[in-house]
Amino acid sequence: MLQNFERIKTFDAVRAVATMAVFLFHAGYLLPFYSDSVTDYFSPVTFINLHKLVYVCGTVGVSIFFVLSGFLLFYQMYKGGEQMDAKKLKDYIRKRLLRILPLYYFSIFFIVFIFRQDILFADGGIKAIIYNLFFIRGIHADGASKITINPVYWSLIIEMHFYFILPIFYYFFYKYQKILWFLMLAVMGIAYRSILVLFVSNPTMQLLRFTPADLDFFAFGMMGAYFYVRYNRRLEFLGRNYFQWTVLAAFFLFIYFYNLNFSPTIAYVFAPTLLGAITTLVIISFLINERSFLVRTATCWPILFIARISFSVYIWHAILIGQIEHLAINNLSKFFLSIISTLALATATYYLVEAPFLKIKSKKQSHQ
Repeated sequence: MLQNFERIKTFDAVRAVATMAVFLFHAGYLLPFYSDSVTDYFSPVTFINLHKLVYVCGTVGVSIFFVLSGFLLFYQMYKGGEQMDAKKLKDYIRKRLLRILPLYYFSIFFIVFIFRQDILFADGGIKAIIYNLFFIRGIHADGASKITINPVYWSLIIEMHFYFILPIFYYFFYKYQKILWFLMLAVMGIAYRSILVLFVSNPTMQLLRFTPADLDFFAFGMMGAYFYVRYNRRLEFLGRNYFQWTVLAAFFLFIYFYNLNFSPTIAYVFAPTLLGAITTLVIISFLINERSFLVRTATCWPILFIARISFSVYIWHAILIGQIEHLAINNLSKFFLSIISTLALATATYYLVEAPFLKIKSKKQSHQ
């Protein structure tokens, strides 16, 4: 039976896990024994490799967010089986802007005027602010951004680009109703990464993380939503307990053995495609059977609370970690202080900034 995804615990758990993974990526270097881990970050020989675990958490966490966005947004469009008309497009745009922009713009000005006042007077600082305000991804020939307001903004810019792409994609998909459209979008991601590997001698990080490089994740998320809506009854076997444990084990084995860094290699070309496919399969499996022990364990109340404030946690954690880094205390204390301060600020901005606009969003939706 199809469900209202905005209230599904499985997706809350996915959001929370992705958020915690990205947090660990930015704060993991503060953990004990991190500096003692082997220097080969991606070697599968050592069973416990904290360097690799921390690094991979960043890639996997953001990738999960992209897959989830593709799944949820495509489902919301496709569940009624209707074409994208002007009213539906207007409603879609309003919902996306109310969800993202209030906290995003608040965070930009808060960071610039509270934490990073130097940006206002730095060379290229105003340009960086304008770029972020309009979701423009700057590409620099020297391989590094001149000004970084917040390390996590790059992924939000990609998210916003996908928000613009989705209605166009949905229009053509609805018109032709071919699964091939999902695969074409995934192939575009593979083709972009292949071009970087084959023809760009030293691609910058901005190029490696440019929007086309992440199309696989959105494509597989959307394809998963399509199959869930269209073939829900036929997919019930995916929710069996043994299958949930199997796909989850496959997910972790993939992460452990594959090189998920952003270096221009063959692994860089094909790893995102496989990661997007496996992540989608995990989501569908968990979604179909939320009564399983595995899903119930993953949706305990602390996880659901983190999911509720996950966007605020994602926005603030890297900035706060950077501020706490300079304190004269040991690293483990910095790690726990980063957790406490992030949760505190995220909770405050969720209720003071996010929640009021979410209420506006829900009220408008209820009147339609």
